[in-house]
Amino acid sequence: VTSLYLMFQINTHWTVTPKIMLSAIDHIILAVTDLPTATADYSALLGRLPSWQGSHPDYGTANTLFRLDNIYIELLAPFGEGLATDHINNVLDGQDARLGGLVFGTENATDFIDRARMKGLSASDPVPGHGVDASTDAERYWRNIFWDAAASRGIFSFCIEHESGSSLPEAPPTGAGAVTAVDHVVVKTQSVEAAKRFYGEQIGIRLALEQDVPEWGGTQLFFRASSMSIEVVASHKSPAQDELWGLALKSNNLDETHKRLLEVGVEVSDIREGRKPGTRVCTVKSRALGVPTLLIEHGTD
Repeated sequence: VTSLYLMFQINTHWTVTPKIMLSAIDHIILAVTDLPTATADYSALLGRLPSWQGSHPDYGTANTLFRLDNIYIELLAPFGEGLATDHINNVLDGQDARLGGLVFGTENATDFIDRARMKGLSASDPVPGHGVDASTDAERYWRNIFWDAAASRGIFSFCIEHESGSSLPEAPPTGAGAVTAVDHVVVKTQSVEAAKRFYGEQIGIRLALEQDVPEWGGTQLFFRASSMSIEVVASHKSPAQDELWGLALKSNNLDETHKRLLEVGVEVSDIREGRKPGTRVCTVKSRALGVPTLLIEHGTD
């Protein structure tokens, strides 16, 4: 995950694009088998209570949501029977938890579909969905746009348009040092061009930076939206199918976050200087649901 901070290589290519928000990053899915245990572990890691705990009657899944400053994180588990039950089990592939999906957002599903299809993405017509909060019976409604996973080289992804009024409350902090946002998610791939086509051309996420990294024998791409990045690491060493690999989470005060995590029994490394000047980082070693996870504090300019 520390790869994000190799920002100033000799072979760096900045990409200038119009400042138009074509698509957002709506949320990240972590597939889990034991939702109550995973919820407790991730709540301890984030220093926050859930924003939402409920189910998807249409799909056969249950979930816990944590809304942060920029996007939300969804813990998603099979629950009963439905279209998504087998999918989540396939994503887990015998593991207790893993990064399971990357979900994009749009304010206008029709416009998104028209543009995506024009760029060659076989996007479905909108599929309605809804969720129910288990404790309050509150409901949220949305429309999903799906495509074949081959378009994203095996990574589960889709686009969502939330119905007006279906916003999530902030995940309440439980004390000092709560995680504030997602800094970036790491994707491993063998194909630079496929990543540019899918994330940039078809989905409409701005390519903010491309750089060669000779020591890795590959290239880094940074697609920027929703105040976070999708960091794509392209190398012949990557798996044949693209892989969602790791997360970096932001803290406004890493000393407080580090102290809090140790107090609640989360294993973390010592704080160290990040690769990007002005940053400090530490690595989470437990209760991160099996996902390589870095905590980062950005210095003030």
